[in-house]
Amino acid sequence: MLEPKSKRFNELVFRSQNICEFALESEELTAIMHRAYDNVMVEMEALKAKRKGTSSLSHEDANLESVNELQSPPRVRTRGRPKNRLGSKLDK
Repeated sequence: MLEPKSKRFNELVFRSQNICEFALESEELTAIMHRAYDNVMVEMEALKAKRKGTSSLSHEDANLESVNELQSPPRVRTRGRPKNRLGSKLDK
């Protein structure tokens, strides 16, 4: 069973994908979606500010990169160039 936060995230992603697919049908629908998104962000910022006294939500924060960070495991960085385990052609 998913944790409540993960479940909410998955439900939001599913619903937003459906909405975005519908909004792509025309420029008018896309414009409506942008206005609705702006209104929702303002309302969520106001609620978060009311609860915590400060708010960190903004359009810049709500981008694809931050969504990918939530969905993807952290990247493990390697040091230097990876070793060729098969050996070079010159060695053979």
